[in-house]
Amino acid sequence: MNQKPYIHKASYFLQSPFDACLRSVLTILIPILLLTQLLTAQSIGNWTFNSILSGTPGTFNTVSNADFSSSVPIHSFNGGTEYFGENGWPSGTINTSMYLQFTLTPLSGYQLDISSIVLTLRRSNTGSPAGSGPTSWAIRSSLDGYATNISTGSMTLNYANYTITPGSAFLNIYTPVTFRIHGYTATVSSGGSSRMVFDNIKVNGIGYLLPVRLGVFTASAGDERVKLTYSVNNTQINDKYIIERSLNGTNFNMLTTVEEIANAAEKKYTYTDNTGELNAKQLFYRMRLQNNAGGDVYSAIVTVNVKNQPVIKMYVYGKQLYINGIFQHGGVYRADIYNTSSQLLTSLSFQAIVGYNNFTLAIPDKIPASCIIHVANGKGYAVSVMTVQ
Repeated sequence: MNQKPYIHKASYFLQSPFDACLRSVLTILIPILLLTQLLTAQSIGNWTFNSILSGTPGTFNTVSNADFSSSVPIHSFNGGTEYFGENGWPSGTINTSMYLQFTLTPLSGYQLDISSIVLTLRRSNTGSPAGSGPTSWAIRSSLDGYATNISTGSMTLNYANYTITPGSAFLNIYTPVTFRIHGYTATVSSGGSSRMVFDNIKVNGIGYLLPVRLGVFTASAGDERVKLTYSVNNTQINDKYIIERSLNGTNFNMLTTVEEIANAAEKKYTYTDNTGELNAKQLFYRMRLQNNAGGDVYSAIVTVNVKNQPVIKMYVYGKQLYINGIFQHGGVYRADIYNTSSQLLTSLSFQAIVGYNNFTLAIPDKIPASCIIHVANGKGYAVSVMTVQ
C-alpha cells in the first residue's frame, strides 16, 4: 500500500548547534518510528468460536457475528471450542446459498485496509473411515456481489490454517464488506456427519486507519445543473479536493480539483455541474480528499435524480461497435471499451453531428461478452453503458 499516515510535526524549542542537530535527527527519526509502528499488520477481526459467534474488532471498525446461512440445516458448537455447519453441503460445485458469513464495517470517517484472512477449518472427523463433509472451500465477498472466488482450497479431517491475501481491491474500503465461505465437493463416510468445522477466523489489516476530514457533502439538481456543496475540516495547505461523477455508481470520473491554499478549522466550497448534455436519469457523486501526506479519503456517494435525456444506444457485436441516437453537440468523440475489471481494451474516435447519428465502428480485437462502453467528447459530455453480447 502506498498510503502514508498524516503525522503532525512536533515543535522543538532548541537553540544551540547541538540542539539544532538533535532537532534534525528527531524530525527525521520520529516520523519513521511512528510510520513503522502504524504500518504493522494488526487483527481487525477475530472469531474464536469459543461458545460465541461474535468477533473481536479492530480499533477503527466493527464486526458482525460469524454464522452459517439458513440453508445449512444444523449449526452447533462442539465442546465450546469449535463451530460447525452440518448437512446439505453439495457433492459437486458451490451452492451459493450455503456458506458461513461475516462482515467488517469501518467506523464513520475511517477507511479499512485488509491485508490477509486466516481460516482455521476442517471437515468432520466422523465416519468409517474418518472424514466426512466438504473437501473443498472457497471464499467470496460482497464487493462483486459474491460472483467470483477470492481464493479456494482443500480441507481434510485435520485442522489447518489457510492464509488468503485478497489483493488491492480490499484496500481503501469505506463501507461494510461481507465475506462468505462456501464448502463443496462433499463426501460422507459410513456413519459420518457431513460437517464443515471452524476453529478460528482472523482478518488482518494495517495498523492505522486514515481519519476523514471531509465534512458535509450535498448535491441538488435543477435547470440541467447539479449544485454540489462540501465542507472540509482542519484544512492543510496543498490538500486537494476532487469531485468525481459516475453514471452507474461504480465507475467514477474526475470533474474538478481544488487545491487548498490556507489552513483553517473549516472551509466551505461549491461547484456546479452542467448536466444538460448527459444521457442519464441518475447521477452519482463523491468527494475525494487527497492530503499532502499521500492518502486518499472518500466521502459517501450522493445520488441525484435528473431529468430524462435522449437515449444513445451502444453495444458490441463480434468485432464491431454500434452507436446510435441523438447527439446534442457535434464534434469529435472518443469511445473507450473496458472489461468488467475496468481495464481499457481499446479506444475509437468518431465525428458526430448535432441530431441523430448512426455509427458502425470496426474493433481491432474481439471484445469479451461483457464490457463497458464509455463515450465522451472532452467538453463535459460523457455516457457509459454495460453491454453483453
